[in-house]
This record gives sequence, C-alpha cells and structure tokens, in this order.
Amino acid sequence: MTLNAQLLQAGPQASADPGLLLIAHGSPSPEWNKPVLDFGARVAEEARKTGRFRAVRTAMLEAVKPDVPSAVAELESAGCDRIVAVPLFVAPSGHTHFDVPAVLGIYRSEKTDAVLAAEGVKPARPKVPVVLAPTLLESGVLRAYVLDQVRKLSRSPKDEAIVLLAHGDAEHHLLVDRMIREVATHCCGETGIRHADWAYIGVGQEYPTQGVGAIRSALEHKKRVLVVGLYVSTCAAKIHRRSVGARPRATPASDPLEGKDVVFSDESILAHPELLRWVLKIAEAASA
Repeated sequence: MTLNAQLLQAGPQASADPGLLLIAHGSPSPEWNKPVLDFGARVAEEARKTGRFRAVRTAMLEAVKPDVPSAVAELESAGCDRIVAVPLFVAPSGHTHFDVPAVLGIYRSEKTDAVLAAEGVKPARPKVPVVLAPTLLESGVLRAYVLDQVRKLSRSPKDEAIVLLAHGDAEHHLLVDRMIREVATHCCGETGIRHADWAYIGVGQEYPTQGVGAIRSALEHKKRVLVVGLYVSTCAAKIHRRSVGARPRATPASDPLEGKDVVFSDESILAHPELLRWVLKIAEAASA
C-alpha cells in the first residue's frame, strides 16, 4: 500500500510551515484502512484550500503501512517546522496515552520500548517539535454522529431504544462510561427516545455475548432497537454481519436476532462531516 501523502502548496495566508499527521490504529484488513486513507485525502484537500499546513500525512499505529515514523520523516522532508499529530481514536486508551506518543518519539519507557520492539516498530526520531492533539472524547463529533444515525433509523421514538457499541478499554472505563452516558442522554433528549444502553465489545469479539445481550435486554423494554457503533472505520451493521457470518453452518439460527425489530447503523464516524471540521479546527489551534 502506498503512503497516503499530499504535499500542500502554502497559500498566501500561510505564515509558518506546520505539518499535520493523522494517526489511526490500522488493521490487516484493507477494508478497514481504505476509509481512513480516503479521509486523510479529504483532510489534505481541505487543508490545501486554507494554506494552513505545508503538508498532510495519514499513518497507522500498527499492522500496516503507512507507518508513523515514515510519515514524520516525510513531513520533515517537506519542510515542516513542527508537526501536529491528531489521533483518530474515539477515547483515551493505552494506545493514545502510551503507544502513540512512544511511536511519535515524544515518550519513552521500558515497557513501551518492549511493546514496540515486539511488534517490529521503530519509534520516530523527530527533529522538529511535535504536538499531540486529544481524542474524539473532547469533541462534539460523537454526539453529532450518534444523533444523526439515530434520527436516520428512528420511526417511532416512544417504542424505541438505543444501544451503543464501543471498543472499551478496561483501564479507562470511567472516562468512556461518562462519554457514552453523555452521548446517550443527549440523543434521548433530542429524539424523545427514553431507553438507552451500551456494551463494550472490543472490535467485535464480544458482540455475540455482550452486544447481543444488551440488544436483547433493550427489547424487553421497547419493541424496536436502534444500534449504533462508536467506531472510526467500521459500523454496527458490519459488526453484526461479521458475527452472523462467523457462525458455523450447522447452527440452527444463524442470526441470533432473527425476527426481532433491530436496525443497525451502516455508517462509520469517518463518514460524518463534523469529524473533518473538528480535525482541522483542533489541528489549527494546536499549530498556532
């Protein structure tokens, strides 16, 4: 896979030469990575119009190229005098607190050194200052995304419940719980839906147990359930389809929710326009 990179010509309003680096988790699956790289291209195009950034790169934390150290080196070669790194992660986790800073070369510990070495990752050695922006937890993107998805799926709010699916980091559950509760409360207040729940399912591994369990529980309260995934590059519908497809052919009921009035969001957070606006806004503030 070629590095998703665009050198941006500095516009007349540009007064300095910052670079913008988008960092996503990365996956062995091209299906997961492609939307991230496409999003990076859209960010680069919008940044070109403003002339605020000299260059934009998109890189993956692990699993595949383009990698972070190569992206940092390319931004420096493009003439950037500082780098703003925006992590495309939903909430704080061990990745954003330790792995991302470590691979950027701005944090080091024996533990992270060992983790990176085991994965064959060499940290960047930046020659220019690097500023790390916050996760989506500190934006309004998640509220806007979930509310839009719920409105698209909803037909009769008084008869419906919302179930949110999330990755969940056990060491950061307090922060993530607070975030999801706030998002769910906001959506209920805006739509008139009166029941909401959520489940931590990793990247789908726990969906057949935790996810389906939360949906079935919601069906005990309401006739219809709207399911939305809090994921950067996948959606609730894909998670459900993968789970159903992974079941043995001999299983009598291939779909555990067959015959139930359950609908799934089929859009990822990357598809929501508010994400692009927020990335540019937070990056421009950090580069000032």
